[in-house]
Amino acid sequence: MSGSATGVSAFCGSSLRYLVDAFIRAFKISIAAEMVAFSKKNVILLLAIAAIGTSLSILSYQFSSVTANDIADIASQEIRSNARIEAHDLSELLMHDMQSITNNLATLSDSPAVQNNNTRLIQLLIDNAQASTSSLTDGYYVLGKKGQLLAWSNPNGSASATSGTFDLSSQEYFKVPGSTHVPFITTVMTSADNVPRLYVAYPIMVTTKSGNDNSTKIGRTFEGVIVSAVNVNSIGKSLQSELSPEIISNVGLMDKNGVFLYARNHSLIGKNYKSNEFQSAIPIEIKNAYNGILGHSLQGKAGAEDITLRDNTTTISYQPITIDGKRLWTLFIGSPHSLTSDVGLLIDQQKNFSTLAVVAIGIIAVGMAFLILSWNRRLQAAVGTRTQELRKANDSLIESNKLLGSANEQLKVHDKMQNEFINVAAHELRTPIMPILGDAEYIEHKFTAANDVVKVDKETVSSIIRNAKRLDRLATDILDVTRIESKSLKLNKETFDINEVLSGCIKDSREQMLNDHRDGGLEIKYTPKSILVHADKGRITQVITNLLRNAIKFTSEGSISLIACRNGDDLLVSVRDTGPGIDPEVLPKLFSKFVTKSDRGTGLGLFISKSIVDAHGGKIWAENNAAGTGCTFRFSIPTIISHH
Repeated sequence: MSGSATGVSAFCGSSLRYLVDAFIRAFKISIAAEMVAFSKKNVILLLAIAAIGTSLSILSYQFSSVTANDIADIASQEIRSNARIEAHDLSELLMHDMQSITNNLATLSDSPAVQNNNTRLIQLLIDNAQASTSSLTDGYYVLGKKGQLLAWSNPNGSASATSGTFDLSSQEYFKVPGSTHVPFITTVMTSADNVPRLYVAYPIMVTTKSGNDNSTKIGRTFEGVIVSAVNVNSIGKSLQSELSPEIISNVGLMDKNGVFLYARNHSLIGKNYKSNEFQSAIPIEIKNAYNGILGHSLQGKAGAEDITLRDNTTTISYQPITIDGKRLWTLFIGSPHSLTSDVGLLIDQQKNFSTLAVVAIGIIAVGMAFLILSWNRRLQAAVGTRTQELRKANDSLIESNKLLGSANEQLKVHDKMQNEFINVAAHELRTPIMPILGDAEYIEHKFTAANDVVKVDKETVSSIIRNAKRLDRLATDILDVTRIESKSLKLNKETFDINEVLSGCIKDSREQMLNDHRDGGLEIKYTPKSILVHADKGRITQVITNLLRNAIKFTSEGSISLIACRNGDDLLVSVRDTGPGIDPEVLPKLFSKFVTKSDRGTGLGLFISKSIVDAHGGKIWAENNAAGTGCTFRFSIPTIISHH
């Protein structure tokens, strides 16, 4: 795309220079014609001027056609690129959700409770597993080695008295892992309640010993399976909810054999795309192209292709889904748009206009050639006027170049900020990862061949949790920036007391200071004040937490004051610290993305906070304290309901 755009720009620039040169030459020729008698030579000169005008019109026509086609091609490529990106993002979300399910099953199958057939603990574990993945799964089941149902997840946390009475040995999700002793994922199956589901099954392999002490043999025997029932409709709803609200799109899911696991038309679930039910629904004009795209998608490669039916184009993007290292499914997104028909109509209109322009310019050029002789006395003034206009245009171009230069400098600054952010983010990632790795290796070194259970002190566990939370905060910040950039940040407003939020944030901050051993010389001051607010409670909590965390980060001793009050109909919250204050170089761009001069942050917290406050229709600002020590951050939102 960049090569095409560069070629069009170069062609446009050379054509403009050619037009200007031809215009100037035409005026020079007309002035010379004033000094000689009207003769055969002048007639030839007039015809030449007409020919030049006609040639320029034809050149303009050709240039317009080339430009229109390039624009259509660039726009089409952009749509396909966006479709591929959206398909990739959705596939990553789906693989993450499915990985949570497989991780649960793998952990359950190897757990001591399952290995030792502890019924009470098994019930507790599968209930917890179901709670963690309930957005996609309808239940977890434990089957014995003969296929009898031993336990299943229960919202009430208690096993049914009929456990063991259901024989499921004929089910594929029992037979396959029972014979192969490896995990297995079924294709879509319709249950007795007419709900389409697919099942993920992990074998329960129990370690056994045989022989005397001198010749002990260790083996693994099959003792049953643990199964998770995944609701296909829940998968579809989850994927559909993640689509960009600015684009009308539909999601589909197909296994590697071409069977629909999910489709907008639920009657197609469980059907192969080559079946009559699906084929009969495809218009005959696009059947071959549509089947070709579906065939390409089953080869395991990502892509995006267009199908056009009666001037309406749909971009179909597809992305392979890999689970536990195996390609099992393909995700589809269909995005209809009218780009081709709209651009084609504009191109036809432009061609028609250009054709009329060629004829009109030719006639005008011939007429003007003869009229020039009668306008000789006015030409000098006209030339002077045109020259002045050209000079103004040249000055305008110079000014535009300066603006472009300024924009380029801003891009360089932004690029520098991004590089600095990458370096800081890498440091921020390494900082919690290294302690986690160190603690994990320390625990691992405690294991011996004779002892597979070790004691872990509370400080080690606290260190792992603390650093894992730090990683989680960084991941959350990056995800919030992605939502802000894609304009998908949503607010869930409710009425709440701001005092409750402020007290909770202060409590969390004090606990964090204790964990970081920074509670000695720093005090957080706050006088509770009840104010009812209608806003997104979670996001406002996030803003206050970011401001408190920022103040704690840069204030080694002294105090941090947190104040909430009414300002007319607005809520005004202030965070004042006694730290070193804000660097004058950073202050003008404090709430921009990636802005930081510290190695203790990524420069995203204040950017996210400003975006949240802006979304509430409020404003946020900061200033250094007049006393010369510390700074104050303030934000206000127009959402106060009442005051107590």
